[in-house]
Amino acid sequence: MSVEPYNQSGELSLRDLYLVLRRRRNLILGLTLGAAILVFAVSQVWPEIYSSKVVVSLSLTNQSSQSGVLNNLPSLAGLAQGFVDLQSTTLLAKDLGVAQPPEVYGARFDEKKGLLNLSAKGGTPGEARQRAERIVQVATDYLKSRMAEGAASNIRALLAQTQLDLESARESLKRIQAELKNLSAEGRSDAAIAAALEARQVGPETARSSSPAFTSLSLDESRLRSTVAQLQARIDTLTPLLDKPEQLSQLVGQALQVQVLVPPAEPLRPVSPRPLLYTAIAGVLGLLVGVFGAFLAEALAPPQAGGVRQRDTQVVAGTK
Repeated sequence: MSVEPYNQSGELSLRDLYLVLRRRRNLILGLTLGAAILVFAVSQVWPEIYSSKVVVSLSLTNQSSQSGVLNNLPSLAGLAQGFVDLQSTTLLAKDLGVAQPPEVYGARFDEKKGLLNLSAKGGTPGEARQRAERIVQVATDYLKSRMAEGAASNIRALLAQTQLDLESARESLKRIQAELKNLSAEGRSDAAIAAALEARQVGPETARSSSPAFTSLSLDESRLRSTVAQLQARIDTLTPLLDKPEQLSQLVGQALQVQVLVPPAEPLRPVSPRPLLYTAIAGVLGLLVGVFGAFLAEALAPPQAGGVRQRDTQVVAGTK
């Protein structure tokens, strides 16, 4: 059987690669098995982590019937995304009861579907479920509180505008009442005057009355009295909403609909550790490191004599 001499031309052949791997096979196998066994052993004693996931549907109902109180509120997508961004801060740490919320809780908002995906981790299935219930409550309170702040701002603006309208209506009412004192309801109906007033789009009852001016002012006074009463009633209705947050929260709850589609539950299996998966990954990484280490050790090793190279070549040829 002919034996090919060892390649000394400086080019690396497949046989050279095989010889390197064969000489360093113990290193490669040792790193592969060692990494796999070590990771498998650690996975057996590593604390288990369970995860409970919750899906919440968010929507805003028609707000046109709330007299402007629930108009121009913050967008639902912006509020939900704001809550998601707060997970990486310490603002919600106290409410969630942990120092580092991102390590325990997770939140993601799907704007297209209007779904808020929440998750919580725990050392036991029960702890994971309790934490999931907690983040749902914290998220709901956060959204409602921000909506309530927007509604309160609308109420203050409405109160300011209503107060201005009320003062204007009262001034007009006082002026009309002063003019009525100088007029008399007694008079004589005139057909020509009535026709002229009707031509100017004055109501027939007013134009044909014995004193059209007095009748017209009386009607204006009646309308202004009604306007003043309505404006005052509106102020009396809106003012308590600022003094009683629970009433404002109920009002906001009519606009913000929070529905839990997937409720918190106790998971059946832990999400971490996964011994088989981790062992397989560790074995592959150990193999790659072993192969790299074999070539690195071969590159750093002192040059061997030609006889040794020749014997390696003969051994390879003899195995064929």
